[in-house]
Amino acid sequence: MITYFLLFDPFGYAISPVSLVSVSLAAWVYMRGLVRSARIRGTVSMWRQALFLAGLTCILAATNAPLASLGHSLFSVHQVEHLLLRLAGPLLFAVSQPWRLLQAGLNRRWRRYLGALGKSFAFRFLAHPVTATAALITSLFIWQIPVLYGLAQRIAAIEVFAHFAMVLAGIWYFGMLFDPRDPPEGARRGARLISGFAVIVSNIFLGSLTTLKEVSLYASYQTAGTGFLDPLSDETMGGYTIWVPSSMLMIAAIILVMNGWNAAEVRRWNSRYELVRGSNSAALEFPETAEELGSLHKSDVIVRLARTLREHFRFQSDFWSLRAL
Repeated sequence: MITYFLLFDPFGYAISPVSLVSVSLAAWVYMRGLVRSARIRGTVSMWRQALFLAGLTCILAATNAPLASLGHSLFSVHQVEHLLLRLAGPLLFAVSQPWRLLQAGLNRRWRRYLGALGKSFAFRFLAHPVTATAALITSLFIWQIPVLYGLAQRIAAIEVFAHFAMVLAGIWYFGMLFDPRDPPEGARRGARLISGFAVIVSNIFLGSLTTLKEVSLYASYQTAGTGFLDPLSDETMGGYTIWVPSSMLMIAAIILVMNGWNAAEVRRWNSRYELVRGSNSAALEFPETAEELGSLHKSDVIVRLARTLREHFRFQSDFWSLRAL
């Protein structure tokens, strides 16, 4: 009975009810938060909404026909599914920064529960760059083990669990990577860059092994025939998908992290300048860029400092003159 329940899939590979329900629920919560947030903070930019919907579309495309059906016949197509679930969809999802909108779409009890959970030690541990990176890499490697790959191909419940784990690991990782907060609330910018390179190295390692191997490892686990493509060529194409497109997506993510780092430095400098405005000594802190050095002599800071120094030396001169008398 248990075996029958695990193997039973009324919709086949064409439709995934779990993904349809999950994506619909996420979209509903997001739209609800969008309406609530518009009353207080104004509308959210269209590009952010488009990125969020594009991320959900990637998840739907990977778990439903035609990719889902072809993924049980072709190893290469199955790796395209993993690319969409683990990297492309979560990346678009996280870049849209939907967290406040999703939180606003929940009821008050859930918001309080998530707020308390966010302050817990377990949450901080899981949000650490090392933990988030390890989870993402593990979600790739563990389901490439031939035995586990075969189980996920044959048992619908395990396949759903594998896909769900990939999506969660991807969203968790890219949420850490694109967190706009500075340390200590957010991860250190340097650690984010290092984690991105670590993911690229893992993609290159596994992708190159799968591409350059000379024997077929997964053909016996496919539930349908490959037809027009021999197993070794199919697995070579799948390894290339793990190797190159996945690494290109991570390079794009690293560029976005560097852009966020630059924006954070600009905010930090601007906030410090606002604090020291009007102070002659503090305004002459060591400039950090050539632009600041070039604009310094054009401002009235030098004039105010010269006037202050002139008055100071004049006071000192009068003081010592009077003392000599």
